[in-house]
Amino acid sequence: MIFHLQPVHVQLDSGFEQLAEKKFSRLERFFPGEPEVHLLIKKEKFEFIIEVKIRYRKKVTFMKTSSNNLNIGLDDIINKMKNHLSKLHDKKHNKKNRKSEEIAFFSSTVHTETEEEST
Repeated sequence: MIFHLQPVHVQLDSGFEQLAEKKFSRLERFFPGEPEVHLLIKKEKFEFIIEVKIRYRKKVTFMKTSSNNLNIGLDDIINKMKNHLSKLHDKKHNKKNRKSEEIAFFSSTVHTETEEEST
């Protein structure tokens, strides 16, 4: 995983960067290759705005959240991204399974029709 952290108007220590990278590494299971993660953290008045952009192959997934606490906001955006990616993953696999079921159904109906014609 290629990880980029960009703080804007925020002072972050290296421990936070390691924590964020560790948390985003849990999302690697949704990508068979190496995704590129861009994490942008902005401070506006009393809120932290956290934006994440994950690039994988030619697809881009973007998520944004805001919170008063930086750690809670990070956990929130990880959960949102995990839910979104799992929905995309399930949708992709359901589509593959549906196609294989349709092919199996079609081949079984064609096979039974030919048996009926021969008798």
